Amino acid sequence: MFNYLQAQCPSPSRVTSSSSVVADERRVPPEEIDVRGTVALSMKRGGVVVATVMLAMILAELGLRVWSPIPVDRLIPFPYNEERVRRIVNGEASLGFDADLGWIPTPAHLRREAGVMYHHNREGLRADHDYPLTPPPGTERIAAFGDSFTYCAEVSLEDCWVARLQQAWPQSETLDFGVPGYGPDQAWLRYQRDGRAYHPCAVLIDYFVEDIDRVVNRFRPFIDPADSVMMSKPRFLLDGDGLRLLPNPTTDPIFLSDPRYVEGTLGDRDAWYFPGIFISQPFDSLLLERLVRTAAYVESRASLERGQESYPFYDEQGEAFEVALRILVQFAAQVRVDGATPIVIVLPGKRDLMAAQDGPPPYEPFLERLAASGVHPIDLTPVLASGAEQRGIDQMFMVTHYSPAGNQIVADYLTQVLPPLMAPTCQPG
Repeated sequence: MFNYLQAQCPSPSRVTSSSSVVADERRVPPEEIDVRGTVALSMKRGGVVVATVMLAMILAELGLRVWSPIPVDRLIPFPYNEERVRRIVNGEASLGFDADLGWIPTPAHLRREAGVMYHHNREGLRADHDYPLTPPPGTERIAAFGDSFTYCAEVSLEDCWVARLQQAWPQSETLDFGVPGYGPDQAWLRYQRDGRAYHPCAVLIDYFVEDIDRVVNRFRPFIDPADSVMMSKPRFLLDGDGLRLLPNPTTDPIFLSDPRYVEGTLGDRDAWYFPGIFISQPFDSLLLERLVRTAAYVESRASLERGQESYPFYDEQGEAFEVALRILVQFAAQVRVDGATPIVIVLPGKRDLMAAQDGPPPYEPFLERLAASGVHPIDLTPVLASGAEQRGIDQMFMVTHYSPAGNQIVADYLTQVLPPLMAPTCQPG
């Protein structure tokens, strides 16, 4: 019996020998052990890095909530002024919605602001009376188109340089089609739709130096998120050697109360647009995330905004330069076809006058290209800079627009230089 069991059951030495074989078969090669060890070490180190980063982010977030270097309302997404849109929808604002032009001065509107009375006639001109479409017999009619420097923001109508031209020229009318916030594209479109019907013998195309910012813009607050002009606008696109109109897509101002509509519809083809400027993102509850987005926004504007020594949009190779140039050239050409004399007048801002002694302005190549295209502008920078030197720059401006003294200098100078230029079609005075 013992012999039988001994024969059926392997001896301990045999069992040990068999186990050794199995162990040998399962032994991991040394190089595989090294790889596994390296992976484990890397994962451990990666975990430490991730944990460190997360801890740093948590501490940074806590720090921002205790001490924020930037006020929360200056972080993206910026506050969206829906109340301003509501006032526009209800017709309570001084600028009213216009589906073609973006906006115009609210017709038949009277308001007082900072002690200044603003009166719009029934056609939305800054005037205290209406004008017939046909000038009275023996009256020379001149029309001025431009932005708030033509509208003469911050001063009364009688102090406006446009009105003072009429005071200086008997038997003349000067119609003020200036609109705050306008670019030269909107001024040209307003001339086409509204201005030419009044049969002016001369058209003053007023160009504020910083209007170039607006020819590549479709929604004013994309330029300045705090801008009160909460309305969209048309713009022109380069098209071969000409221009193609991109109409204002907004048919009802109520659409502008939704920032998602604004960004989704107007962000395309707007050089100033930054995604999410008004729309909240999933992680906006984290101040750190908003700070990072705001930093990216600020960086993106470095190639757009005017600096102390440069003005990117006046780069001759840029889109804005060419669009603005073609608008003014074609605007002037259309006025000539209509039988009137076009005159482009360059209106400088405070920054331009302060830098007048520092050498050629950044827009000098632009004026040279205009002249080469047959449009010889009148640059008011030298005469206003001279006035600022004599009186002090603060005497030339209210806050951002010309003071009564500044307007008087503009009117006095134009009274002298305009008559011979307009003589072929218009003889004021």
